[in-house]
Amino acid sequence: MQIEYKNIDPKLVVNEIRNGRSLESVQKLFGIKFKSEVQDLYLRGLMEMGEIPQVDFNKQTSLRPPPSSERPMVRRRDKAPEKPPATLIKTPNFRTIGQSGSVTLNKALLIEQLGFEVGDSFEIFREGERVILNKIPTPQ
Repeated sequence: MQIEYKNIDPKLVVNEIRNGRSLESVQKLFGIKFKSEVQDLYLRGLMEMGEIPQVDFNKQTSLRPPPSSERPMVRRRDKAPEKPPATLIKTPNFRTIGQSGSVTLNKALLIEQLGFEVGDSFEIFREGERVILNKIPTPQ
């Protein structure tokens, strides 16, 4: 799409900017609505003056993918096994981090309230503000 700017010579815009005018002052001087139009005129002026190579802004690019012979081979990963939905168990008692940086998880909390059994192994990780205890198979 070719845009005409009120018959403003792009070379004049280049000269004004080279003489120290800012984009905003050039915009006001020529009565141009947007600063991006000043930048566009500046680039066109540089191209007309031979300072930068000519660029065709009207070139249509194809959005079609390349033929299959040129397409790189892509392997899709198998989907990760779906996790069972998390069960949220709220207990009435809270824990705080002690002076040594430890948190006490006692038998009453782990076995009686959270349903773990003696000998269970679990991993601990963080999701946002939550600390998650995830039961894992007991290592042999």
